[in-house]
Amino acid sequence: MTYNYASADIGELAHQLTLSPVRLRVQQLEGIERLLDTINAEQSYPYEWVCYHITAYRTRRSAPRTTLTGAKLVGDLVTLAEHITRKANLTPTLLGQPVKTHEELAAALGVSTKTIRRWRARGLLGLRLTFPDGVNRLAFAQGSVDRFVRQNAELVRRGASFRQLTEAERDAIVARARELLQQKRLKLHVVARKIAAETQRAVETVRYTLRRWDQSHPTRALFSNDGQPLLSERHTRVWRARQAGDSIEQIAAGLDCPPDEVEQILVEVEARRLIENPVAYIYNELFDAPNADALILETPPPLPPEQRAAARIPRDLPAYLRALYMVPLLSPAQEVDLFRRYNYLKYKAAQRIQKLRTFVPRAEHLHDIDALRVRAEAVKNQIIRANLRLVVSIAKKHVGARPNFFEVVSDGNLSLMRAVEKFDFARGYRFSTYASWAIMKNYARTIPEQHYHVNRYVTGQEELLDAIPDHRSDIPSTESLAGVRDVLVAGLNQLTPRERSIVAQHFGLTGDGSGQTLEELGNRLGVTKERVRQIEKRAIEKLREVLAPGLADLLAD
Repeated sequence: MTYNYASADIGELAHQLTLSPVRLRVQQLEGIERLLDTINAEQSYPYEWVCYHITAYRTRRSAPRTTLTGAKLVGDLVTLAEHITRKANLTPTLLGQPVKTHEELAAALGVSTKTIRRWRARGLLGLRLTFPDGVNRLAFAQGSVDRFVRQNAELVRRGASFRQLTEAERDAIVARARELLQQKRLKLHVVARKIAAETQRAVETVRYTLRRWDQSHPTRALFSNDGQPLLSERHTRVWRARQAGDSIEQIAAGLDCPPDEVEQILVEVEARRLIENPVAYIYNELFDAPNADALILETPPPLPPEQRAAARIPRDLPAYLRALYMVPLLSPAQEVDLFRRYNYLKYKAAQRIQKLRTFVPRAEHLHDIDALRVRAEAVKNQIIRANLRLVVSIAKKHVGARPNFFEVVSDGNLSLMRAVEKFDFARGYRFSTYASWAIMKNYARTIPEQHYHVNRYVTGQEELLDAIPDHRSDIPSTESLAGVRDVLVAGLNQLTPRERSIVAQHFGLTGDGSGQTLEELGNRLGVTKERVRQIEKRAIEKLREVLAPGLADLLAD
C-alpha cells in the first residue's frame, strides 16, 4: 500500500522507521501521540523538533529543514502511525491499554464509521494491530480516543447528535436550495453552507443530500458535476425568447423582472454554450510567441499574385459562375498568411473561453470572444471564396453536365468548408491539394457510381463550365472519379491482403460504395475492434508513403 505525505521529510522519516527494530514501535507511537497532544494547527514546527519527539534522536544536519505547518503535520502523523504499524505485527496487549476497532469505536461514540474516517484527518490516531484471530485491523487505543475527544468536544457532540434525515427534511433542503438559486446564482458549497447554518445540519450532510437529488432527478438537477448551478427553466425561456427576436425590455416585462437580470441570464447562457462547444483550431507553435499578435495579425498581408489576362466572360453565364470568375486565386504566400490568421484568431478565442470557468462572466469578455470569432469567420469566408472555383472544376470533371449540377456543387462547397477547418498550413503543401481530395472523397461516397457515366445531353453547359478556368498546377490530375479510384487502387496494392480489405471495407472503396464500422469488420475477421483499428492505422501509415499527402490524411480523418 502507498501512503501519501504532505511533507517529503515525514515520508522519508516513515521509511526509516519501518527499517528500525520492531521493539521501538511502541515508543515511537507514544512520541507521535505526544506530538498530537501538543501541536497547534495554526503554528509551524521545525522537522528536527518533530523527529526528536518521535525518535529521541537529534539530527546532525548542518542546515535545518523546512518547517512543517501544524494542520498538515496532524494528517502526516496520523498516516505515519498507520504506516509504521502495518507490518510490525503488533498485538493489542503490547499497547497496555484497551483498543477498539472501527465499528466498535463508532458504536461507542454514537457516530457512523464514515464519521470516524473523517475524524482521522483531524488527528484521531489509528494503528494497524494483529488481533487474536490473526487478522490485521485498524484499531484505536483508548488513550488516543480520549485525547481526541478532549480536543474536539464540540465536534464529537455534533456527530453524536446527528440523526438520519427524514424524507420531508430532504425535500425541504432541495426546495430551499432551489429558492436560493432563484434569488442569486451560487455554487454548491455556498448553498450547502447557508442551508447548514439554517437547519443546524452538517455542511457535508446538506451537500450529500443535494448531490443525491441531482443524481436521482437529472432533468431537474440543480448543480453540475463541478458544483456550478445548472441553467434553470427560466434561463431557457429567456434564451429562447431572445433567439426569437424579443428585445431585453420585452423579455423583462414578460417575466416581471428588471432588464439587468435578463442581461445577466443571457450572458451566463452564452458563456455556458461557449464552454460546452469549444473552438477547434489547428495549433502552431508561433501562436505562443510573446509577440504573436504583431507577427500574425499586425503584419501586412502578402501582395496578390500577378493575374493572368482576363478571359472573356460569356454573356449567358449564370450569375453564380460569373461571381466566381471575378474572385482572384490566392498565391501560396497569401494562402499561408490567411490560414495562419484564421487559426490564430480561433486559438485566441479558445484561450479566452477556457477562462470562462465562472457562472457569472463579464459581458465584456463575451464581446471580446465574439469579436475574435467574427474576425476568424471573415478570414474563413475569404479563403472559401477564393477556392469555390475549385469545387466547380472538380464537379465538372467528375459528374459532367447534369440537371442537378448545382446541387452537386453545393454539396462540394460543404466539403470545402470542412477542409478549411482541418487544413494544417504548416505541413508545406497547398490547400487546393487537400481540398481536392476532400471534395472527391465526398463525391465518391454520396454520388452513385452510375451517375458518373450519364450522357451529356445538355447543349452548351460544358462551354459555360469551361469559362471558369482554375490554373492551379497542384490539383490532382485525375480526370474522373475512376482516375481517383485508380490512384487508390495503386496504393492499396502496396498493402497486405488483410490491410487492403480493412481499408477498402471501412472507407467504402468497394463496389457498392458502403463502408463498415470497425466493430463489424472485427466480427467478420474474428478479432476485436481495437485490433482492427491498429491494423488500419498501420495500413494508412503505409499509404502515406505512396499517395499524395492530402489523400492519405483524408483517409486518416
